[in-house]
Amino acid sequence: MTEPVFRYATHADTHALVALIEQAYRGPQAAGAWTSEAHLLTGPRTSNAEVDDIIARTDSCFLLAEVDGKLAGCCLLQGLSPEKNHSVNAAYFGMFAIDPDTHGSGLGKLVIAEAERRVQERWSANQMVMTVINVRTALIAWYERRGYHLTGATIPFPFTETSGETTRDFHLSEMRKTLA
Repeated sequence: MTEPVFRYATHADTHALVALIEQAYRGPQAAGAWTSEAHLLTGPRTSNAEVDDIIARTDSCFLLAEVDGKLAGCCLLQGLSPEKNHSVNAAYFGMFAIDPDTHGSGLGKLVIAEAERRVQERWSANQMVMTVINVRTALIAWYERRGYHLTGATIPFPFTETSGETTRDFHLSEMRKTLA
């Protein structure tokens, strides 16, 4: 694999970003893979409007990974307000998507490492926070191998009229990592 080029998304990237996120989370190429959630949710993962709104915010950005000029990975990064004890300055990591055609190439590891570096640089974050569907045990294990741990905090899944859930027997679990 060619080394990825990283950059932040602009509004011109919205359609490609949405397509990648949909493909990675719910698309037929990823169906049945440990990275897919298509067995749990069949509705859209995001929309052009949501991605455009996030890009317009000053506390958020999408980090893109391009390989040979093609969008191959992305993640959402958001600076969070310092926590009550003020020793924790965290950033949120979400909408992590890797082109299913590149799975197994190590791109996911590179994207998450770059995301961790960038939140330290951009927001002086000393922790990364994410939420993961609790029944996605293979994904949780992948994050644990990267130094993340379950905190025990849970959040109800935000089911909507369009989420297309196949079951409602899951929630979101918080994971965190202390950054160097």
